[in-house]
Amino acid sequence: MMTDLTFASLLSSRICHDLISPVGAINNGLEILADESDPEMSQQAMALISNSAASASAKLQFMRRSFGMAGTVSEMVSLDEAKSLSEGLVGNGTTRLDWQVGTHSLDKPVAKLLLNMILIGFEALPRGGVLRVGVQTAGATNLMISAEGPKARLPQQAVTILREGAALDSVEPREANMLFTHELAKSLGSAVHVSIGDETIEIAATI
Repeated sequence: MMTDLTFASLLSSRICHDLISPVGAINNGLEILADESDPEMSQQAMALISNSAASASAKLQFMRRSFGMAGTVSEMVSLDEAKSLSEGLVGNGTTRLDWQVGTHSLDKPVAKLLLNMILIGFEALPRGGVLRVGVQTAGATNLMISAEGPKARLPQQAVTILREGAALDSVEPREANMLFTHELAKSLGSAVHVSIGDETIEIAATI
């Protein structure tokens, strides 16, 4: 069951892992400020703190929507909000967000599925690239993610979990969102389709 305490622990571990780096960097920056009298070094420390705080905030806001119960239980979610959250997740790094969305809003469960697919696509680009997000609503709702870039990859275990699901005792914390995405799609009467190409990962679902 997705309500199992084991899954809650897996997802919590995943979230903590994502936040350790930016929070640790904030702490490092504060330590530098406390010990440093050189103005240039202090300025660099402030930049580190500012950038790391922005990264932690963006990740928290994104995961609040993609994993949690932000807002009311039943509602439409603005895709302008989803775009803003995705821009925050990508930040000013080496990954460019290409937003090709032809609708203004989605039912909350469908929006959560889209955000989880975006997270998977973003993390499949360790060296950056282009993260394309497409949504089409013509009868059915089609969600499409394309991650294109050098060394783009999705481990085979992650692909299997997305397509078929998995027993909780076989899932690592880093794979918790894969299982969550599979179960979200399943609850919507859909399935996650994954295609692996030459430095390209495509993830899609039709609702």
